[in-house]
Amino acid sequence: MTDLTSADDIVEFMNKFYDELLADPTAAPVFDEIDMMAHMPRIVAFWDNMLFGGGRYSGSPFERHVPLDLQKKHFEIWYETFCRVLNGLHAGPRASLLKERAYSIAHIFSHKLGLEPPEIQADA
Repeated sequence: MTDLTSADDIVEFMNKFYDELLADPTAAPVFDEIDMMAHMPRIVAFWDNMLFGGGRYSGSPFERHVPLDLQKKHFEIWYETFCRVLNGLHAGPRASLLKERAYSIAHIFSHKLGLEPPEIQADA
């Protein structure tokens, strides 16, 4: 298994990740009002920028999540699915960094939303 090396790897990962996340009966309703096809380039740009830099993403990702009815369980499902899908596709320092960033995001977003911290293990 190889590490992530390009934006194409991010696209492949995000497509598989959201396919699985949207199949989850608890997580899927959060996305009911979101046009994921239209939103996916922004999501890819965020993670591409997080991993490779380049400034393709600008904005506040947290603010876009405030109106959603997110609960602790959503962050747990999100992170566990994120790691499971990524672990099935890639291994290496960049994959590990992406999982570290996702772990931090799950904790920071849940804290900012006034939720209990998600019960997740780093690098699930």
